[in-house]
Amino acid sequence: MKSLLLLPANALRTRAITPAVLDALGRPGVAALVLAVLALLQLGYGAHLPLFGDEAYYWTWSRQLAAGYFDHPPMIAVLLRLASLFGDGELAVRGVPAVCAAVGGWCLHALARDVYGPRTAALTLALYVLIPATQLNALIATPDAPLLMFWTLALLAAQRAVGTGAWRWFVLTGVALGLALLSKYTAVLLGGALLVFVALRRPGWLRRPRVWVAAATAVLLFAPVLWWNARHDWISFAFQYRHGTGQAATVDLGQWAGFLAGLSAIFSPPLFLLAAAACGAPATWREPRRTLLALCTLLPLSVFVWKGLFTKMELNWAAVVFPSATVLAAGYIMEGRRWRWLAASGVMALAASAALKFPVALGLPARLNIHNRLFGERQAIAALLPLRRPGEPLLADHYTTASLLAFYAPGHPHVRIPVPSRFSQYDLRDRDPAPRQGLYLARRPDDGALARQCGTAHLLRAFSVSAPGYLPKTFYFYRCGA
Repeated sequence: MKSLLLLPANALRTRAITPAVLDALGRPGVAALVLAVLALLQLGYGAHLPLFGDEAYYWTWSRQLAAGYFDHPPMIAVLLRLASLFGDGELAVRGVPAVCAAVGGWCLHALARDVYGPRTAALTLALYVLIPATQLNALIATPDAPLLMFWTLALLAAQRAVGTGAWRWFVLTGVALGLALLSKYTAVLLGGALLVFVALRRPGWLRRPRVWVAAATAVLLFAPVLWWNARHDWISFAFQYRHGTGQAATVDLGQWAGFLAGLSAIFSPPLFLLAAAACGAPATWREPRRTLLALCTLLPLSVFVWKGLFTKMELNWAAVVFPSATVLAAGYIMEGRRWRWLAASGVMALAASAALKFPVALGLPARLNIHNRLFGERQAIAALLPLRRPGEPLLADHYTTASLLAFYAPGHPHVRIPVPSRFSQYDLRDRDPAPRQGLYLARRPDDGALARQCGTAHLLRAFSVSAPGYLPKTFYFYRCGA
């Protein structure tokens, strides 16, 4: 990185970041066009990749819409159901994150334009497109895709409420926050950050109805999830609380350092440092709208950093800090003319994003190929299905395996999990006993559980799949109860 920071400032100023390019990209219409083109390119890329197990799992939710699910609120299921109007393959599923990322990018551009001006908006958009976190969020259909879109919309509406005091922006803030809560429970951290801002910088608003109308709007939109949880013994809230906090009481500094390093890597390490510097800059705390962005970065991040001392934190959980952090970092670069830091941030983000997108073409070791998580199941299912007898039930050993089997099998059949497995929406949905006979797909050899459930379990085939640049996988095909 040191060599990147020593790049000639004049070269970057005159060649890469010209005022004409910034002025053009700072226009809302041009930004929208760029994001639309990038969404189409993202769709073209993602449509040829197999689904990730969790994507298929959320797709199964979309076939039985409900006000809530064991793992998450219903927004991802609703969006996947809408996407199914355009098809039932990978293209339709991957359209959801691509569109969410494009809409979120436009909101981020508008936010930066309001707070810092059009040139910073242009730089914000460029950084947003380059960082690995965006590349992942725009590809995989998970609750994080709508969460980040509505989180960014809420930031945009909130800063306009701060700047204008107009009723419509308070109401829109409540709507966006409610939709974010319908996407993922993590959105409660945004609500907390907004309330802290009001208490610190606008305490008089607590005596006015606008803040409370916004809060009531968010709660009203979230009410169906509260109702669903109340009817299911608060099972979803309890699961996510245990999942996010863990039970460990001892500090694990190695795990904690790995979390911070990974978080920095998917944002770009120099950009991570710039965002941190911007959050600590006096100018940020003098201007209310910048203070709002700093609080919406620091407060959620502090929760994940603290929890990360004791339990494993997933990187995507903390990605909610990136929208506000990107705007702050872009403003810090522009106002301080920190072009060398910009060069380092851009080059490292681009290199990391390329490694995520094209690991095999770039010759990455198989163990570093993030596409390993997408590899193998589709080939195994294609080999399994010719063994199926007419009308034979399909069974699997895990909720992700069952979901992928349901997605790729013709007619999208109902797949059951007959053996003990991680509790999931399947356990809430399928209350009656699983079939005692059928064709069974597993990632591991049966340890006797299948035979105990079905009476008999015959191994039909151990199917291995491998390809250059990928870790090999082996799947096991059984016929049970026959």
